[in-house]
Amino acid sequence: MHEEKRYGMRYLGSKFWLIFWILIFFPIAIVLFATKARTMSHGTETHLEYKGSKFWLYFWALFFFPITFFLFFFNGSIVKRRSS
Repeated sequence: MHEEKRYGMRYLGSKFWLIFWILIFFPIAIVLFATKARTMSHGTETHLEYKGSKFWLYFWALFFFPITFFLFFFNGSIVKRRSS
């Protein structure tokens, strides 16, 4: 039997703020999306969780965007996976 493969993405935060920041300043929207999004692939749900200070994450996204990647990946972010 052919198994259907499903892919999806879900945003758990406020869609208003995501759209607002996409229109006003795109790097903040990327940070919001990265901290509140979940992806689904082959029956496995994956989401990123940032354990550091979100104030500093947003601050650096506003003033010098590349630093946010260093903070996000080296300051306590974890990937959680759950199979369904």
